[in-house]
Amino acid sequence: MTAGSGGSAGSGATSRSGSSAGRGAAAGSGTSRVVPGQPLVPGEVRWQVHATSIAQTVQELARIWGSVAQRTVSEEVAPSVRAGRWADRRIARHLTEPAVDGNTPDDDPRTPPASLRVRARTSVLTLIVVAVAEEIRARATSTVGALAARHPSRAILLAPGDPDGPASFDARIDAACQVPPRGASEICTEEIALRVGGELAQHLASTVAPLIIHDLPAVLWWPDDAPLGSPVFEELAEECDRILVDSGNFRGDGVARMAAMADGVRHGRVVHDIAWMRLELWRELLAGLFDHPLLQPELRRLTSIRVDLARPGSVTRLTRAALFTGWLAAMLEWQVEQPLQLGESGTYTGILRSGRRQIPVEFRPVSATIDGPVRAIGSLVRVDLEATKPGRSMRVRITRQSDHLLATADWNGAQIARRPARLDAFDETPFLAEALDRTGRDTVFALALEQAVRLTAGLIPALPGRAPVTGASVAGTA
Repeated sequence: MTAGSGGSAGSGATSRSGSSAGRGAAAGSGTSRVVPGQPLVPGEVRWQVHATSIAQTVQELARIWGSVAQRTVSEEVAPSVRAGRWADRRIARHLTEPAVDGNTPDDDPRTPPASLRVRARTSVLTLIVVAVAEEIRARATSTVGALAARHPSRAILLAPGDPDGPASFDARIDAACQVPPRGASEICTEEIALRVGGELAQHLASTVAPLIIHDLPAVLWWPDDAPLGSPVFEELAEECDRILVDSGNFRGDGVARMAAMADGVRHGRVVHDIAWMRLELWRELLAGLFDHPLLQPELRRLTSIRVDLARPGSVTRLTRAALFTGWLAAMLEWQVEQPLQLGESGTYTGILRSGRRQIPVEFRPVSATIDGPVRAIGSLVRVDLEATKPGRSMRVRITRQSDHLLATADWNGAQIARRPARLDAFDETPFLAEALDRTGRDTVFALALEQAVRLTAGLIPALPGRAPVTGASVAGTA
């Protein structure tokens, strides 16, 4: 199994010391004001602006990056900083005015360095974050800030309000350019915190579309229960190149949202799922156990699979368990013979098939309070695989204790393999970083997701006038 030196030029800007670099008056609709800066950080120039319309927000962004371009022309800047500004499309678009005589010699700051004619700064992107709850919004803001140096971007933090209330729009722009150590490129970042209500909350895509940096990747991150399949989500997803969600946060048991996620992947959408990423250590431990020579042949002779998942309250969320089991089924080329069904005891049972051999599957919710790094409903607690035959038995277990995992393998009752591991702290930063690094489709995830949806197909409620979803009907859409 596999950032800038010197004072700013242009209105609407303040440095970190709070000194105004312009009047901050806004043109166009709405009003703006300059927010006082924070204590001085050497080598950093920062702008903090408030806008009350989409058009004004676009204008203020152009004003900010136009001022950076003006400094590039009017001041002496290091070659590496100049190169970085030419590579940043937000700034370079303002550096197109030719010299007075119509010629632009190579040493003119408005001339792009030769190296940039064959090299692009691919780390610049637009990151759109949708978070309704204040707690989630604060967490997402912290995560985006932690990745600013590694992934300089235009981060749009979108907080939709009451879609049935009065129309409202409030934007707070926080942009900064940081002069890095000698020889490195300047880093410019920006955060746009948007609060919208009324009709704008119903059409998030039209709200953010004018703010996306065109010709650069756009990534949508919906940290909470992403409403996949809804018009609001689908319209916004169409504006983006990649999607980041967490199926561990999907509402209820999560299977309907997971099916909608699979439908998007099936139609070519690039999706990264934090719940799937969190399963990587579990998958690595299990695959590592089967490196043992006694266990390798037994991998394809498994006779049962049981997954215990945390249910600290009344909700049972199946997405993680389904993705883990779906991964096993995809890698071992198993088929779903009978999708999961909820039994009277509260467990979920189904059947996988390998050739003529049936493999019973059981998902068992357990009343567990998770005190370690993974606190979500539906976190895996234990995975138990068995292969039994007359005169021979094998049992493989991965058990979680607080923030540790222990993988063991028994052969005829004697332990022959043991692998401990430690879970990472509960932090979305590394998963967001990984999703921003990956530009293409995760084939293994797509295969595991497809099998997970087939396994849970019987739990998806039928829509009015439509037959219930079955494993066979899902398989027919693949």
